[in-house]
Amino acid sequence: MVPRLTLPRLLVFFERAALLLVVTALLAASCNRTTDTPSPEPQLTSGAVKLAVKEAGLYSVTSSDLRADAPSLAAADPARLVLSLRGQPQPLWAEGEPGDFTLRFYGQSPDSRYTAQSNYWLEIKPTGEITPTTAWEQPAGASVSTPVDACLAMERLEQNLVYAPQAESGDHWFWQSLAAPKNQPFEVTLAHAAAGAGRVRVAVWASTSAPVNPDHHLQVLINGQVVADESWDGNGRRTIEADVPAGVLVDGANAVELALPGDTTAPADIVFVDWIEIEYPRTAEAVNDRLDCAAGESPLKLTGFDDEIFLLDITDPYVPVRLTGLQPGDGDVIFQGEPDHRYLAAGSKGMLKPVEIAAPRLSPDLRAASSAADYLAIGPDDLLAPLDPLLALRTSQGLRVMSIPLQAIYDQFNDGFPEPEAIQKFLAFTHQSWQTAPRYVMLVGDATYDPRGYLAPPDANRLPTFFIQTVFGGETASDVLFAQLDEDGLPDVAIGRVPARSAAQVRSLATKLLAYEQAAQNTEQAAQNTEQAALDSEQAAGGESWTRRVLAVSDGNDTSFAADAQTFLDQLPDGFESTLYSPAAGAVDANAEITKHLDEGVFFMAYFGHGSMVMWGKDRLFSTEDAAKLSNTHLPLVMNMSCLTGLFTHPKQESLAEVLLFQPDGGAAAVLAPTSLTLPTDQAMLSGPLAQALGQDSAATVGEWLLQAQRQTPQNQDGVREVLLTFLLFGDPALRLAQSTP
Repeated sequence: MVPRLTLPRLLVFFERAALLLVVTALLAASCNRTTDTPSPEPQLTSGAVKLAVKEAGLYSVTSSDLRADAPSLAAADPARLVLSLRGQPQPLWAEGEPGDFTLRFYGQSPDSRYTAQSNYWLEIKPTGEITPTTAWEQPAGASVSTPVDACLAMERLEQNLVYAPQAESGDHWFWQSLAAPKNQPFEVTLAHAAAGAGRVRVAVWASTSAPVNPDHHLQVLINGQVVADESWDGNGRRTIEADVPAGVLVDGANAVELALPGDTTAPADIVFVDWIEIEYPRTAEAVNDRLDCAAGESPLKLTGFDDEIFLLDITDPYVPVRLTGLQPGDGDVIFQGEPDHRYLAAGSKGMLKPVEIAAPRLSPDLRAASSAADYLAIGPDDLLAPLDPLLALRTSQGLRVMSIPLQAIYDQFNDGFPEPEAIQKFLAFTHQSWQTAPRYVMLVGDATYDPRGYLAPPDANRLPTFFIQTVFGGETASDVLFAQLDEDGLPDVAIGRVPARSAAQVRSLATKLLAYEQAAQNTEQAAQNTEQAALDSEQAAGGESWTRRVLAVSDGNDTSFAADAQTFLDQLPDGFESTLYSPAAGAVDANAEITKHLDEGVFFMAYFGHGSMVMWGKDRLFSTEDAAKLSNTHLPLVMNMSCLTGLFTHPKQESLAEVLLFQPDGGAAAVLAPTSLTLPTDQAMLSGPLAQALGQDSAATVGEWLLQAQRQTPQNQDGVREVLLTFLLFGDPALRLAQSTP
C-alpha cells in the first residue's frame, strides 16, 4: 500500500521509483478497449480456415496443405478463395485448378502484445464478391539506365529480457538497462554488406530525471568510431539516429557500442535499450532464395535465386503489390524500382509455410439468437472440464449455466486473435442480443504481463487480461474492464477469475467451493428453523459462530492503518462479531496469531496496511509461505486493502491471493486483492461500500456483494478510479456467502 504522503515522503518515493524498477505491475495500448454496443458481424462459414504466421515473409499454401483441415477449400476453385486479416481483405495470388493449386500471400508478424502469431482467414466467397488478382499487381518498371547490383537493407537487433512497468507508453519490454558510467557492447552481423554509407537508429527509454539539464548523455560507436553523440533532458522514450560514414560498416560481424560517460551532473543516468537498427548497402544477392531490401534511383539486378522470382512491393505491408513482367538479364532479373520503396523477392525455396492451419471453433454458436444464460464459465477446454460438479451445483441453484470454450470466443468475435477484447466484445454482445444476459462471469485461467512468452512458460498465459497504466506502479492488470459493457465506466456484470494454470488447480478449488457451499446451505437451513434447531446445528458444528466473525488486521508500521481497519468494522451491519488485530511495528509472531484466528473460524478477514505481491506489511505479518501451510476448516472471504497482493500476472511467482485461493487444505473461499499501488484514502472509497454491503442480504453472492460496492464507488478522482479497476475478485462470483445474522 502507498502510505499517506507528506511532501518529504513523496520526494523519497519518487526518488526510489526512479532508481529501482521493480517488477510490480504490467503494450499499454491494450487499455483502448471496445465498449460500444457491438454491431452484428457476418457468421464465419464452416469451410473457413486459419493460417497462422509468426514472421513477415512471402507464404505459400497448396491445396494439399488444406486438405486435412479444410477439405472444401482444397477442392474449391482457387479463383473463389479470399484472404483476410482482422476482417480486412488481403492480397492473395492463386495458380492452378480445383484440387491442385498454390496460393501465395504476404504475411506479417503480429501487431498484438498478446500473441506471437497473426491469424489470416481463408474462405470461399461468391464470385461477385471476389477482388480480382490484378487489383494487387502492377507491371515492373522498365530499366532506363545501367542496372546496379546493390540495394539498402535493414538489420534490427532486439531482445525482450527486461520488463519495465513504469515505461509510460508503448511496449514495456526492453533488452537491457544501462546505468552511467557504462560501455555496453553489442554485435550485429550484416550479410553481403557492400561499400557505402549507412544509418543507425537506437531506441531507448530513459527512466531517470533530475532538476538538472541534461539528464542523459549517450554515444553510439560502430567498429570503434563514434557515429552519434547526444545529450537530452527528462525521462521517456527517445530514438537516436545518425549517419554512418562509408567505410565504417563491414561485411559480417560489426561491433556496436553504447556508451554512457556519466559526465552529466544528474545523480543517476539510467536508460533501457529497446532496439538497434542499421541500414546498410548490400549486394542484391539472395540468401536462402530470398531478398528484402529498398531500391534506389537505378535499376536493380537481382541474383542468386534458384528459380522464378516472385517480387512484391511491401512499402505498405498491408497492401503489398506484386510486380509482373520482370526483365531477364543473363540468368538474373532486372527491374526499375521506386526510390525508397521496399521490395521482397523470393524463389520457391524462399517462401514460408504457415506455422499452423486450423479450422475455426464455431461450436457453440455464440451469436445464436436463442442463447440465454445467467452464469458463464469461460476458459480453455482442459480447465473447464474439472468445473463440471461446481457448474452442476449452480444449475441446481436455478442458474442457467454455460461453459464457453475460449477459442470459440476468439474465433467468433476477434478474428482468431487471443486478446481480452474478444471476451469483452462477446460479453457486450450477450447483453445486447441474448435472450437472457449473464449476471455472473467466471474467467478460468492464469494471465501474465509476458503473454508472448519472452521469459514466461506457456502455461502462464491461459486467459489474457487487460493492462492499464497507473500512477504509482505503472502498468498493471485489470479484469474489471471485461465487465464494463457500456459508457458509464462502471462494471455491469459480476466477474471473478480463477488464475489457474492446470486442471489440478481448478479441481482442487472446485472441491473447496463445493464444501463451502454446503456449509452455506447448512447455515441457511439453520436460519430458517426454530431458534432451538439453529442452536442444535451450531452445537453440532462445535459451538462455533464462525459465520458471523469478521477479523480486521492492520499494519503496525503506521497508526492510520488501525484507524482505517476500525472504520471498516464500524461500518459493518449489526450482527457481526468484529475483532481488530493490530500487531505493533516489528512484531515477529503475527503470522501465528492470524493463523490461530483462521483455525478458530472466520467468515471474513480484511487487511489494512502495506503490502507486496507475496506478503502483508514490512514486518512480514502474513506471507505466501504462511498461506501455503494453512489447514483451516472454515474458509473465509479475504479482502486486501493493501497493494500488489493480487498481482497474479507475474510469470513465475504466485501472489498471496493465488496461494490463499489454491491452498487445498485451507486458505480462502474467495479473495479480493489489488494488482496495483494505490493510496489508503482512495481505497477507502471502495472499502466503505464493501463493509455496508456485507450482510445486507443473507442470500447474496460474492459477485453481487462486490458489484454493488463497485457501482457505488465514485469516479471523479483518478486514484479512486484506479482502485475500482485494479481490485479484483479471485474466485467464483456466484459463490454464496456462508453468513448468518441474528
